[in-house]
Amino acid sequence: MDKWRPKPGVYAEPGKNFQSNCDESGGLIIDLGGKSVSGYEWICDVKKITDLGPGSLKVDMVCDDYNLAQNLNPRDPNWANRKFNEVIFIKRLDAAAISVQKSLNGKLKDSPWRAAYCPLKTQRALAEATLRAKAEAKQKAEEAKRKAEEELTLKSAHPQDGVYAAVGADFEDRCTRFSDTVVAFARKSIVTASNKCDIRRTRVQLPDTVRVDAACTLRAPSDPEAVSVQDPNTIQDRENLMFKKIDDRTVILWIIKDGHFTGGGRKLSYCSDQVQRAYAGQRRTSKQTRN
Repeated sequence: MDKWRPKPGVYAEPGKNFQSNCDESGGLIIDLGGKSVSGYEWICDVKKITDLGPGSLKVDMVCDDYNLAQNLNPRDPNWANRKFNEVIFIKRLDAAAISVQKSLNGKLKDSPWRAAYCPLKTQRALAEATLRAKAEAKQKAEEAKRKAEEELTLKSAHPQDGVYAAVGADFEDRCTRFSDTVVAFARKSIVTASNKCDIRRTRVQLPDTVRVDAACTLRAPSDPEAVSVQDPNTIQDRENLMFKKIDDRTVILWIIKDGHFTGGGRKLSYCSDQVQRAYAGQRRTSKQTRN
């Protein structure tokens, strides 16, 4: 014979307040198929179901219980996320009623009580609320997934932070002097051969291309071909820098001047690890000096 299981749904103690308890879902909600049992200010995940006999069950659970948590020391670091191991005994009385006895903080302190299956109207209301909750949870999960994918796309499109220099005969010298380009998306800063820029906004235009809205100030140029970056307030989309990622160590940088991107862009390569460590050390020393 099939093992007995209580009908999933809302249960409440029979009596004069039976209907109101049902309508407020203030009694007991059992869904062993969905591995959930809940009551007033507590909800449990079902971990194990043991058949004790015909129409009789023992259910082991792990519970969130607001009332029990309130009695704990709030200074306990686990106070907000405390889980309680509980057990509930369920016994079939007739077609619409069961006997229930639940532990409290692992101990059976209360006597068994009678619970009756609530009317169909209540069960339908619960089903509708459950569907809405699942739809909301699904929407939130999809939104979180979309945001994570956007962040991953943004991260993969961004050139890695560090010191870059234009490819050419003087590449090593430019790297050693940190005189060409320093990319620091993490610190919202980009220093080009002639400009120091504070990043205000970035946008992934293509999987390998990032456009940047940055407030830039001209500094003493070290390259005769260096140009100043146009003020983003004079540009319709306010994006005055653009990076195209060729590979993990190579990018092309364009800047907007006089309303147009400059030529074919400036091809930059990531400097050696030794240069990156030297630059990081210089920044730490400079920061300590300022402090």
